Amino acid sequence: MILFFAAALLLVIAGLKRTNGNKTDYMSIDMTNSIKGFFLCMVFFSHIWTYADFLHPYLDAPYQLVRRMTGQCIVAMFLFYSGYGIMESIEKKGLSYVKSIPVHRFLKVLLLFDSALAFFFGYRYLTGSQFGLKKIILTLIGWDSIGNSNWYIFCVLWLYIFTYIAFMAFVSDYKKAVIGIFVLSLFYMAIVCKLGKEYWWYDTILCYTYGMLFSLYRDKIEHFINENFRSWLFFVMLFAIGFVTLYFYKNMSWIVYQMWVFCFVAFIVSFTMRFAVDNRFLQWGGMNLFELYILQRLPMMILKPYLLPGKNYVYVIACIIFTVLISVLFQKTISKIIQKFVEFK
Repeated sequence: MILFFAAALLLVIAGLKRTNGNKTDYMSIDMTNSIKGFFLCMVFFSHIWTYADFLHPYLDAPYQLVRRMTGQCIVAMFLFYSGYGIMESIEKKGLSYVKSIPVHRFLKVLLLFDSALAFFFGYRYLTGSQFGLKKIILTLIGWDSIGNSNWYIFCVLWLYIFTYIAFMAFVSDYKKAVIGIFVLSLFYMAIVCKLGKEYWWYDTILCYTYGMLFSLYRDKIEHFINENFRSWLFFVMLFAIGFVTLYFYKNMSWIVYQMWVFCFVAFIVSFTMRFAVDNRFLQWGGMNLFELYILQRLPMMILKPYLLPGKNYVYVIACIIFTVLISVLFQKTISKIIQKFVEFK
């Protein structure tokens, strides 16, 4: 696995671009898609690791260390950039954008998710699986799974609901609305935890409000952190040290864990203030994040029986190729149909 991780890391290094603190650069769609593309690779590696034993006692040690150290933080930037992007859209378009969230955000994602699930259901039925009505319904709303990824979609759907409720309640008072989303997210965490879901269902959800807050206070934050090279370096080092230190205490309490996740997000954002990532391959992954994320487990499931002993790298390459192919096909057909349907609504 170390070779694939190294390849993803090389794409990041090759795409490093010094921004000198240019405000219009490091938070652009291309730059943030590059970051999302890299972490999509990390999610892929994490998922495929569960289908086959890739561990080499020496070669894979560096990747294993990174995998343990980052944990759920590999999805934190997805939520952060999502919150930032939605807040930017609300600031530009106002209430009209908020009113469009139920259809253009919630319904669109749910329809895309359920359309992707049709492939999973088809495969599982062909291999002899049978599901009751309750299982099917819970899977379609993201609460249950038939082998597909689900918790992230379930979380995002609720964040869209929280965003709509909060901004409809406070209208033009954006600060109160974001606080409202924060409070609703805390309730979500408490309820989902109480219902017995694993910690990854809720432990990064607050990153969405971090992104919104960054949008609201971006100028002040940039002036504070990136006033000059010394201040930038100080905060980058501070967040990096905080992340590494808190890693050893993150399970001590919920608050410490959230501080750990916050340090990770703050480090990435601060670092990219002067060294953004601009790589077209990673950008493509970020632009097609949904399809690549939700469909990647399907080739892993289908190809698993054909995994040859000692040929794990062939399995990984095959899964990458098939994930890209079905994602492109999905995007050019089903995604376009759903997009037109949503626009019509």
